[in-house]
Amino acid sequence: MQILMVEDEDVWADKATEAVTAEPGWTLERVATGRDALARAASSAVDVLVIDRVIETDGTDGLDLLTRLRDMGVVAPALILSSLGQTHQRVEGLEAGADDYLAKPFEAIELRARLKALARRAGFAANPEVIVLGGLEVRVKARTAHWHGAHIPLSPQEFNILKLLAENAGQPVSRDTLWAQVWTDFPNLPPQINVIDVAVARLRRSVRAVVGDDLIETQRLKGYVLPLQAESAPA
Repeated sequence: MQILMVEDEDVWADKATEAVTAEPGWTLERVATGRDALARAASSAVDVLVIDRVIETDGTDGLDLLTRLRDMGVVAPALILSSLGQTHQRVEGLEAGADDYLAKPFEAIELRARLKALARRAGFAANPEVIVLGGLEVRVKARTAHWHGAHIPLSPQEFNILKLLAENAGQPVSRDTLWAQVWTDFPNLPPQINVIDVAVARLRRSVRAVVGDDLIETQRLKGYVLPLQAESAPA
C-alpha cells in the first residue's frame, strides 16, 4: 500500500514511518508542503492520504488541500491529522471529504490501525486509481504497471488491455469486449480476431520479460483472464 503523507513536523512523520514500516508491503512518502502534495498526487496514484490540518511550511490548510485533491479526481481515502481535536473540528474534517480524523498526539499503533481500517473500507485491492492483484499493480492514473515493485514497460495499447483485464480480474474478457473497449477508433468494424490475438501476445511478452512467466490465461471460447491474485501461471 502506497501512503502519501503531508506533514511539516518531523515528530509526526517519524511516528507515521514507525507505523508503516511494521507492515509488509506498505510504503510511506512524505512531503512537507501543500504545493508538493498537489504535484505528487498529480504524477501518480496513491492508495491512502495522511494530511496534516495545519501545514505551516507554506501556510496550507489541510482541509482546503483535501478539497483541491478531490477536485483533481484523487479518490484515495484520506485521514486528517490535527492538534485540533474537538468534536466540531472533527466534523469539519469529515465534511471536507476526509474518511477519518486523528487528533495529535497519537501513537504509531493507533495510526496503523486506522490505516488498515481505511484500506479495508476502500477496498484497497481494487482502488479506482490502483488495482492490486497479488504481486501485480496496475496504476490507472499513472498508466503504469509493476510486478513486486519492478516496472513493466508497456505500450499504450498493451496497458489498455492489461487495465481491462485487471478491472475484470477472475472473469474472462471476450475478444468482442476487448475490441469495443481498446480499439475505440473502429466502432463500426467487427472484431478483428487476429489483431486482438497479436496484441495480447505482445502484452504477454512484455509481462513475461519482467515476471518470468505468463499471468494471462486463455479460456477457450470465452476470452482472456487475469487471475484474482495474478500469480505466475502457465499460458
